[in-house]
Amino acid sequence: MPNPIVNINPKPKKENKIPTSRASTSDNKQGTTFNVGPATSCNTETMTVDYEVSGEGLREAIKNGDVSAAKKLLSQGVDANYLDKQGSSLLHLAAVFNQTEIAFALMESGSSLYCKNSQGETPLDCAPATLQFKMKKKMEESGQ
Repeated sequence: MPNPIVNINPKPKKENKIPTSRASTSDNKQGTTFNVGPATSCNTETMTVDYEVSGEGLREAIKNGDVSAAKKLLSQGVDANYLDKQGSSLLHLAAVFNQTEIAFALMESGSSLYCKNSQGETPLDCAPATLQFKMKKKMEESGQ
């Protein structure tokens, strides 16, 4: 005769005392607002970054979308055809970051549209479609 299986559980089953409704039972509405912290007056137009007058400085200005700094660095003689450590030109970087105004300034400063990066792409290949269109149009206008 087989032995009957007896389930001996020393702990009694807990009863579910948690309400099944997910609505808050608290009258406290504190969690429904977002505290943005103390108010500060910050004028972003007066905040300036001093970039190194070099290809790397211009690279940082492009990454930060700092159009005025990029134009200033170009006017100070930074090479528009500078290549970074990854083999990308500044125009590649402006294209990747969709910086139209900076891309145009680089083009006007003689940046090569045919330089290929380490993946074999030209700046036009890296640009989003809208910027590609604008760059091609600018090339046509300038006779390139």
